[in-house]
Amino acid sequence: MLQFLRSTKYDPKIQQKNTLSGGSWVRCEKPSDAELERLGQLGLDLDIIQDALDPHEVPRVEIEGDWTYFITRLPDTDDEFNDFTTPILFALHRKYVVTVSRDSLGRLWQPFIDNTQVQTAGQTTLFMNMIDAIAVQYQRRVAAINRQMRAATSDVVSLGSKDIATLTEYERKLNDYLDALIPTTSALQKMLSGRIITLHEDERDLVEDVTIDIEQVSSRCKSLLRTITNVRDSYRAVMDTKLNETIRLLTVITLALTIPTMLAGLFGMNVDLPTGAHTPVTFWVIVIVSILFAASFSLYFLRKR
Repeated sequence: MLQFLRSTKYDPKIQQKNTLSGGSWVRCEKPSDAELERLGQLGLDLDIIQDALDPHEVPRVEIEGDWTYFITRLPDTDDEFNDFTTPILFALHRKYVVTVSRDSLGRLWQPFIDNTQVQTAGQTTLFMNMIDAIAVQYQRRVAAINRQMRAATSDVVSLGSKDIATLTEYERKLNDYLDALIPTTSALQKMLSGRIITLHEDERDLVEDVTIDIEQVSSRCKSLLRTITNVRDSYRAVMDTKLNETIRLLTVITLALTIPTMLAGLFGMNVDLPTGAHTPVTFWVIVIVSILFAASFSLYFLRKR
């Protein structure tokens, strides 16, 4: 899909156009060969575009000719690679802003188009508003994980193996978010330091706000990862305690039954008894003695823990 979108100072509502003109936003998703060729005609480096279509591409910034390329990753995608983020390329030129992604990003761009009023000719301001929209996506995903974790870990004692598996999935997702956010912050600071793109005063404020938002999301991810580690350690401690209690109980039962088993074995031999008496009373005497020994051992070991 290849779209041309544009807004102006007098009409800040972003609208789709049929033809490409200066100051436009070129939106490309799941590009075909013909669309890649069209992007190449605009002067974009097709090798960098192919890098951005790699599902495992890491965030970075590059400069080639008149174009500045910024690759980052969006939160959550469902594809055959089972990644929790997907790459997106921002290509900035004095005439255009181009976005290229391997996935359909209507969940991101449609609310952005509907709710954002910004001139597409202001490339830096448009770019920072797009990065801010991505940061908001991360904030929502991390907030949802936080709520789900609180519900799942409200009682550590009642946690089960399924809950631990769920926490492990959250951990993988948060680590994937961090793998995208940390290099994104570094690339963003490098790109917007003033050496690559010249910033006006209002744009500097926007850059600082977006950078702070991304750093806060990163800090929140790290905090949730520490929480998962603590919960898993607590779960392991609870399970170890339960296991020790079970082993202790089984040990007490084994020791308590040792004397009765020994007596039963001695008197069960096919020989004459020392008393020389073969009466039912002897049986009950052995039973009562065995019960007394078992009860005494059990009481002693349970008190001594």
